[in-house]
Amino acid sequence: MHAKQLLEAHQQKVEDELGIYKNSDPAVRKSSLREQYNRKILEQDNLGKALRSKQKTVREQHTPNVAQMSMWRDLQQLLSVKATILQRSTERDMVKRTSSFSELTVLFP
Repeated sequence: MHAKQLLEAHQQKVEDELGIYKNSDPAVRKSSLREQYNRKILEQDNLGKALRSKQKTVREQHTPNVAQMSMWRDLQQLLSVKATILQRSTERDMVKRTSSFSELTVLFP
């Protein structure tokens, strides 16, 4: 008896869906499962196309981007070395000025 009720409920759903699909009103047809699934399939197709396009762009730009990252690391390293040299040079100048000043103080107290 239980299986019969399930089959009747399923049959009723099928008949309701056919009634909705055969309806001439577009607003009513939009609520049919077929229309909903077709809309979802279209959305997924469009999303797939967009993702394939993005993947193509990423693949095309990968090699230049890797080269640019390498150049950026080289630039960072170069600037770091220059900053270190400038700091050491400034420290040496300060030491020279301090020692010159102390020599002057010894000569002219």
